[in-house]
Amino acid sequence: MNQFFQNEIPFVLKKYPNLIIRNKNGREFLKGILDVSDENGDCVGSFSVEIHSAERFPNRFPKLYEVGGDIPNHPDWHKYDDTSCCLTVEQDEIIKCKYGITILQFIDDIVIPYFANQLYRKREGRYLNEYPHGLEGFKVFYTNLFKNDDYSFWVKCYESAFIKCIARRNDKCYCNSGQKFKNCHLPVEEKLQILGRDKV
Repeated sequence: MNQFFQNEIPFVLKKYPNLIIRNKNGREFLKGILDVSDENGDCVGSFSVEIHSAERFPNRFPKLYEVGGDIPNHPDWHKYDDTSCCLTVEQDEIIKCKYGITILQFIDDIVIPYFANQLYRKREGRYLNEYPHGLEGFKVFYTNLFKNDDYSFWVKCYESAFIKCIARRNDKCYCNSGQKFKNCHLPVEEKLQILGRDKV
């Protein structure tokens, strides 16, 4: 099994005592209950989960499965027939895992917010925030990343990141925000570079 995953298990069990180690076909994974708390620290929901290592962990997310049946097995609920959970678009995952992600970071920053969003949908009938599936999800991702839904502007950012930089760090940003480039679209270009030219 992935050695990074195995090495982190004791730290996860210390923080999340409702998780235990299970073994299937010689591969260890985590199984148990994860609680979702509100801003006051009160538990507002619990989910039965399995967390398995992934081939490219820690540079990709572990695999999350919701096995208690509290979320329908349907793509519209971002959960599939095999009970695996769709957490984000691939581009977002690549950026979040660029420098490696721990299992604890995964649970705290990705899994718990995912389940909180599921509880919000059950209560309100819609997600608080989500990426749609397929090309529409990529469009939402890039719209958020570029802070702009104008495709011609996306091309401008792409060319600046990969072909010829348009602005120096202390220049005014080319998006006309009035901010310095280093504080505005330079971080955007750096994320594009993390993704790589072919992926973008």
